[in-house]
Amino acid sequence: MNAFKKCTAWLMGPKSDMYLLLIILVLANLVSAGAFFRFDLTNEHSYSLSRASKELVSTLDEPLSVKVYFTSNLPAPYNSVERYLRDLMIEYKGAGNKRFSYEFFDTENAENRQQAQAYGLRPVQIQEVKDTEIGLKTAWMGLVLLYGDSIEALDSLGTSDGLEYRLTTSMGRMIAMNDTLSGLTGSINLTLYASSELSQFGISGFKDLEKNIAAACTQVNKKNRNRLSFSSKDPSKEEVDELARRYGIQKINWSVGKNGEEGGAGALGLVLSFGERFRMIPLELSRGIFGGYSIAGLENLEETLGDALQGLLSRSIEIGYLSGHGEKSLADAREGSARLENLVSDRYELREIVSATEIPENITTIMVNGPRSEFSESELYALDQFLMRGGNLFLLLDTVEEILPDQNMAMYGAQATYESVHTGLDLLLSSWGVSLSSGYVLDKECYLARQQGVGEIPLYYVPLLPKEGMNSKHPVSRNLAYVLFLQSAAITQVHESMPEGVKFTTLASSSPQSWLLEDVTTLNPYSFSIPGPEELSKRNLAVALEGTFTSAFSASPVIFSEQEESGALKTTKHLSSSVLPGRVILVGSSAITTPAVLDENGTQPIGIFLRNAFDYLNGNEDLISMRTKGLALNTLDKTTEVKRKAIRGVNLYGLPLLTALAGLLVWRGRVRRRRKIKNHYFPSVEIKEEVSQ
Repeated sequence: MNAFKKCTAWLMGPKSDMYLLLIILVLANLVSAGAFFRFDLTNEHSYSLSRASKELVSTLDEPLSVKVYFTSNLPAPYNSVERYLRDLMIEYKGAGNKRFSYEFFDTENAENRQQAQAYGLRPVQIQEVKDTEIGLKTAWMGLVLLYGDSIEALDSLGTSDGLEYRLTTSMGRMIAMNDTLSGLTGSINLTLYASSELSQFGISGFKDLEKNIAAACTQVNKKNRNRLSFSSKDPSKEEVDELARRYGIQKINWSVGKNGEEGGAGALGLVLSFGERFRMIPLELSRGIFGGYSIAGLENLEETLGDALQGLLSRSIEIGYLSGHGEKSLADAREGSARLENLVSDRYELREIVSATEIPENITTIMVNGPRSEFSESELYALDQFLMRGGNLFLLLDTVEEILPDQNMAMYGAQATYESVHTGLDLLLSSWGVSLSSGYVLDKECYLARQQGVGEIPLYYVPLLPKEGMNSKHPVSRNLAYVLFLQSAAITQVHESMPEGVKFTTLASSSPQSWLLEDVTTLNPYSFSIPGPEELSKRNLAVALEGTFTSAFSASPVIFSEQEESGALKTTKHLSSSVLPGRVILVGSSAITTPAVLDENGTQPIGIFLRNAFDYLNGNEDLISMRTKGLALNTLDKTTEVKRKAIRGVNLYGLPLLTALAGLLVWRGRVRRRRKIKNHYFPSVEIKEEVSQ
């Protein structure tokens, strides 16, 4: 009893305070190690998982493991990527169930480096400043995803921009692929079509072509349940044309003799197929600068084959792509939109539709990209009714067509010509309350081409949109800046004809220093004269329309009316207004989908803008927030010269004056305080104030 009282007295006394504090700190650390919370105070919640990521990892059916091989203590900015990656893994683990796990590996360990190389990761060389010297350092910056029998490596993670998007979409593809392969019956066929006659032309890489493809197929098979079956075929001359028509395989003709007569024809191509679906693997004959032929497409064959397999089996959302009116070709990698198709292939499949009257029932979004000929009344009506039923439209329309001279004429100084484009789509645009200008928007805030010996040349027809030109409140354009638009028409809102239930939103606009060139005859920057201030103003380059639309047709055209029979009931499928809300994104240029401004990897702002548009039209706003996370550009706001000088003056002279004033006020306050204290304790003594201490 006495011992209990002594213990209680000690605990209640001051002697135990230090020991109790230490015990509390230890217990608090033990609790916080397993239960903690974090606050993300960034505007775009850059360090928090998006809803789509949380849903993905919380519904895993099999264990998903992440192995991270990232060198520690890297110089800036790579050290922030490692920290961000660790935070992401913690977020994934917190949102996921017990089936999600991750592990960071020390790359200083030789065994770990060998393991990383076995997964396909490769070290990179980065610059490092140390002891006033600049040197190179070997760094590992990659990770590996393991799910079921599937393995996917993400390498060269040199930036945190879009990192969550890459991780979540890669995980989603792996899960979908694993589920598809698990329920797949039969093999996936990889077929090499190569004419044996090509061996006589000394083509570099042709001799070992079959062996190299077989090796790449073996590596891909290891990651995909050995479902690929490789074979090689030597097509006959009669089969070459059929292969070219069916798969788009490159047809190769050769001639013999001095008269140049045709000596034969062959084929060279690699096709991945399953049932009626197929994917072409880029494998083409190319000619070197110094003569001779080689086979292009062998450098990253394993990676290319893996991507094609995912595209073949993925449950991608199909988007209708109209192709019967001279639209940008999906097969043209130089002047068409082949790069765009590759850019969105991880989520969407662009399905070519020759006529708008033949839209499949499963299509919910239609893309019209740069048509050149006029739509028939029945096609316009089909697009109109597609929108009335709740469909979505992505329209990239040109009002001027640039016709380039052929190579021979260009050698003699021939210039491009420009013709007006009439598609008939104005009928639909006017019913939505918008219209397109007949020329190009030129902007003083434009891309500057640098030419040796001349300097910077302003390309007024290539507006460069800063963050002020992008709508920061709309998902498609949020967080984007320095977006290039090329040869774009202006989009005008016609308030008188705007349907009541439709919301008009500007996505991208030129600067206040832009004007309209209606009669386009040349794009030579030296031929333009900048108009006066009264003609300069902002112009809409891309807009979004959404809501309930009104049909542009009062009734069905004759071609859609059912044939009347005696005694039969007359029916109609015409919708005068939307039965479901629809979305339309209208852009005044199709040139933004070509390699002229669209980079191969889609990392430039215009590529992100296009991908955001696809996601928005298909209701995948969560993907947009992941893709643009961390892209907010905190650039300086534009201001005038007077404001800049005023701010500079405040910084140089105002702050020191304020500091001196604050010191003076503090000094006078202390003097008054001393006087007050002395007057309180020595009221009868006259005190002489000391001015200096």
